[in-house]
Amino acid sequence: MKTTFQIKFFVLLLLAFHYSSTQAQYTGDTWSSVKSSGAGTLSLAYVETPGFVYKDRSGKLTGICVDIMNDFVGYVNTKYGVKLASKFVGDGSSFSGMYGKVKASEGGVVGLGNITIRASRKKEVKFSPSFITNFSILVTHATVPTLTNMSQISKTFAGLTAYAPKGTTNEKRLLDIKKTSFQSMPIKYVASSPEALNKVLTDKTAFAYLDLAFYLDAMQKRQPIKRHPIGDQTSEQFGFIMPMNSDWQPLMEEFFQADGGYTNTMAYKKILTKHLGDTGVKLLQNVQ
Repeated sequence: MKTTFQIKFFVLLLLAFHYSSTQAQYTGDTWSSVKSSGAGTLSLAYVETPGFVYKDRSGKLTGICVDIMNDFVGYVNTKYGVKLASKFVGDGSSFSGMYGKVKASEGGVVGLGNITIRASRKKEVKFSPSFITNFSILVTHATVPTLTNMSQISKTFAGLTAYAPKGTTNEKRLLDIKKTSFQSMPIKYVASSPEALNKVLTDKTAFAYLDLAFYLDAMQKRQPIKRHPIGDQTSEQFGFIMPMNSDWQPLMEEFFQADGGYTNTMAYKKILTKHLGDTGVKLLQNVQ
C-alpha cells in the first residue's frame, strides 16, 4: 500500500514538474510554416519599459517596440502575401523573467523591451539588428549635489547606496565604478528598473543607472530626480531577441535593411518622437 502511494506521489511530482516546465516558455509559428501555410502568429514577450513597451490610458500596450513590430508584421504581409498576426504573452513585470522564457521558447517568439545586445547574450538568444542606441543616465534624488567629475564620485556620493537589477548592463556599470573609483560603494539589488527608480525617488541616499526612457518618464511626472550628465553612458544598442531555434532572424535583418534602412525612415523617426517626445529625441541625437 505504502509503495503504491509512493509511486503515485512520484508520478504526480513528475507531472507537476512537466507542467511547470511547459509553462516556462512560449511558442509561436515558424517563418517556414507561415510561408507554407500562408498564415501564422508571432508571440511577443515583453518587459514593461516607459517609451518602449507600456500601457496607454485605455490599458492597451503601445511603445517604440510595439510600433516597430507592427511595422515588421505589415512588411512581411505586404512583401510575402501572407497573413501574419501577433499576440502578447506574459505579464511584462520582469526583465529576467521575459528573457529567460524567450530563451527557452520555440519558434516564432520575440522579446521586446530595453534589451542590450551583448556578445554573451548572443550565445543564448538571437538578436535583431539594433533599433536604438541606449542612453543610460546616472540619477539620484533631486537633493543630492551634482557630480562634476567621475573621479570624485566617492566624495560626492559618500553615504549613498547604489541600486540595480541583477544581471543587467546597468548593474555592470555600477560594478565598474565600484572597481575603479568607489571601492567602498554599497550595491543593493532590486527586481526591476522601476524598483530602482522608486528607490531613487523615495530615498535621498540612493542612486542608480537608468535607461533614458525611465528618466524621461520621471521628469514628465515632475518627480524629484536629478541627472548627473558626467555619468551618461551610451556604449550599447538595444535589439529584439528570439530563441536560438528561431528562423525569423534573417527576415528581421531584411526588414531593417530594406529601403535604405528602417531606422533612417520617417516612420521610425515619428515613432521615436511619439513615445520619447522632442526632449528624448534631442538627447538621443546628442549622444549618437
